[in-house]
Amino acid sequence: MSSKLLKLVYGAVAVKGLFTAIAPKTSLKLNLSALGLSLENVSELEPREWYVDAVRATGVGMLAAGGVGLLLTGDDESENEADDVDPIDISPDEEA
Repeated sequence: MSSKLLKLVYGAVAVKGLFTAIAPKTSLKLNLSALGLSLENVSELEPREWYVDAVRATGVGMLAAGGVGLLLTGDDESENEADDVDPIDISPDEEA
């Protein structure tokens, strides 16, 4: 996978995690509204407090995973620059 695409995906995961960690109820409502096409009375659902806490913890985990992914992907660029060097061709001597 391309390094730029990985950075985009990790960034999206980090942003989604930040939003979920800060506003878990709003995140839940947005997710449920996306499923609203197949479910009835979605707007009337109210999550329990333990579920909101679990969603917040999931958001923190997504934020951490996205951040670590971005940090690790940034290190790959310095390694790719070293790979751009042409290899040395070593051939056996024809006299021997």
